[in-house]
Amino acid sequence: MIEKSINIEDVLSLPLDPKEQKKAVEEKVPCVAEGRLKVYDPNTNNVKKFLELLQSRLNRSVVGSMTACVHCGMCSEVCHYVLARPHDPTMVPAYKGDQIRRIFKKHFDWTGRIIPWWVHAGSPKNDEDMNRLKNIVFGTCTGCRRCTLNCPMGVDTAILVRLTRGLLTELGIVPEGVFVVSKDQWETGNQMGVTEDEYLETLEWMSEEVGEEIGDPTFKIHVDKEDCDFMYTINPREVKYDPRSIGHAAKIFYAAGESWTMPRWGWDMTNFGLFSGDDKLGAFVAKNLYEAAKKLRAKRIVISECGHGYRSTRWEGYNWAKYSQDISSESVLVTLIRYISQGRIKVDPSKNSLPVTFHDSCNIARSGDLTEEPRWILKRVCTDFREMFPNRADNFCCTGGGGALSMVEYKPLRMEVAKIKAQQLIDTGAKQVCTICHNCVDGLGDLIRHYKLDMQVVQVLDLVANALVVPEKKEEK
Repeated sequence: MIEKSINIEDVLSLPLDPKEQKKAVEEKVPCVAEGRLKVYDPNTNNVKKFLELLQSRLNRSVVGSMTACVHCGMCSEVCHYVLARPHDPTMVPAYKGDQIRRIFKKHFDWTGRIIPWWVHAGSPKNDEDMNRLKNIVFGTCTGCRRCTLNCPMGVDTAILVRLTRGLLTELGIVPEGVFVVSKDQWETGNQMGVTEDEYLETLEWMSEEVGEEIGDPTFKIHVDKEDCDFMYTINPREVKYDPRSIGHAAKIFYAAGESWTMPRWGWDMTNFGLFSGDDKLGAFVAKNLYEAAKKLRAKRIVISECGHGYRSTRWEGYNWAKYSQDISSESVLVTLIRYISQGRIKVDPSKNSLPVTFHDSCNIARSGDLTEEPRWILKRVCTDFREMFPNRADNFCCTGGGGALSMVEYKPLRMEVAKIKAQQLIDTGAKQVCTICHNCVDGLGDLIRHYKLDMQVVQVLDLVANALVVPEKKEEK
């Protein structure tokens, strides 16, 4: 049995060679070595360990959100859980934050020590309390941060939720789905357990498909090609369930005469560490990706369509992996805009004539910086674009965020609160809802089936590829 948890320094010192790294992970990472997340002896006091971990993770942003809430109720006006269940006080973001806030006040704030009854300070007493905490932070919040935008005090409830998830993950008190995905990402370098053979075979298959479509039998998706303009990173879902999105990107890059490659290792730009609160997993995945780009001497990293993947790769990953930003990264949306605006690709919007609306992904709009870019593209590749309201940073979550899709035990509640998003979709009158996130594709797909909506989910790459006017054989750089 592993005596202690692996720490950040251990993670960052793991070998970069895939085979050596896999061996080291099998020896050092508890969820892989022992088939479980919990690394402490069963007789260990989980409450005591929880408090020790909490103390080690306190910083200014956490303490600020712990102490600034005045319970004004503004957060309850915008949370889709509350809007769907208006008479259930346990759905209010402030209530969810209070579950960790009361523990903080009891042990790390003088008011909670002296007058605990006045500030509602308290401490978990047993594993039953810990499991109740698990169900709140994993089951009733997607970390969308809509409440944060509406908070006059700047309280970031999502930070508190992620912090609590991370503490529980450290103790192994997590939903089964979180354990499985975390283990896969540690063990295989990607969150869906895609093997190297599966990955390479899919790229070969897509090369043949695209080559046939563009009339160029010599076309090939390069793997580990050095000194390219960019390294393209994807969501494992694209390999496992939606390889056409890889083909669409390849077709567009071909038309633009782009110099690009995909890495053999470090290709997964998703990062379940963001959802589970595990900074060590976050550092592991992010470092593999950055090091792959560095090894191939790529000028930059281009990130495929994924909300949390974009946030993790472009923003959070550098902090988790303690990595200097000497390699820039950008969303594939920015790449597409460059192609269209510079005339490197030509598009025919008449090929996309169905009414289409756009869903802003939480991690790209609220927690990112891309709101106008997708609209700029859609207005050039579609004939009938319809805005959704509210939109941009005020948009509602697809209800599949925060790793919710992996936690089947909470699906009934997720589908219940999805009626808020469903009504938003219905009001547009569109036949297609476009998104820039594979997680949102599944989240939106679930609610569309549940509420029997006459609508299909598409992505920006799908529409651009469909509108693309493919030139005659064009030489790639």
